[in-house]
Amino acid sequence: MMKLCYDLLNLFASILSFILSQMTRETKRILFTRTLNADQIEFGLKMDCLIDHHAFIRVDLCEIKRNHLDLINSGQYPNWIFTSQNAVRSLQANQKDIELEKMQNCFAVGQKTADKLKEIGISAKIPKRHSAEGLSELLKDMSDESFLYFTGNLRQKTLIHFFEEHESPYKELKVYDTHLIQPEINLDHYDAICFCSPSAVHSFFKNYQLKNNQPCFAIGNTTAVSLVDYSDFVMLAEQTNVFSLIQSCNQYFIQS
Repeated sequence: MMKLCYDLLNLFASILSFILSQMTRETKRILFTRTLNADQIEFGLKMDCLIDHHAFIRVDLCEIKRNHLDLINSGQYPNWIFTSQNAVRSLQANQKDIELEKMQNCFAVGQKTADKLKEIGISAKIPKRHSAEGLSELLKDMSDESFLYFTGNLRQKTLIHFFEEHESPYKELKVYDTHLIQPEINLDHYDAICFCSPSAVHSFFKNYQLKNNQPCFAIGNTTAVSLVDYSDFVMLAEQTNVFSLIQSCNQYFIQS
């Protein structure tokens, strides 16, 4: 009985300590390098994270030209690869001209990209590691097959290196353009910076430098790798979504 009372007192003390720490905790200001919606900003406020958000990239979908549509519909490259939701959006915009039955296998980096493909009736395989490196591992047993890689103008070279190393037949189709933009901000106002793409990383550091060792948070492995060149304090979200990224910020500030 005495032990039970002792354990309950310890539990009560721990809960009280946590409540007091939350009451005295200073609100942290977070900069997101992409635009967020109202639900995401409100989610941050519940965790004492005041979020400012500014887009550091702009994406324009490309018109898929007739010769590229003919290549897609030829069936010569039946294994399709998407590493971005933007590539899927471009395909979606041209869906009426595309013969989806000519595709045999589809691969997507990340659940969000796979979910976007489902909207047009395509089921995609996803690597365990949501990165181009993880996809390369998944494709090793298929290296003698041919691939159609839907990309943007700033795509990483990881998959291209894989195709060339394994002498895999492939075609790369640029279906969207990413433009780097740098809004005017004062970094002194922020306790942490969040990034959701390698392109946003490159755009941000093209014009800005971190102040006072501000921690950087990445939504995925590829983004985290891009940040390592610029910061010694890089944290990775547990899941590849904005809510998990905000939770990672909150956990970091609780522990620091």
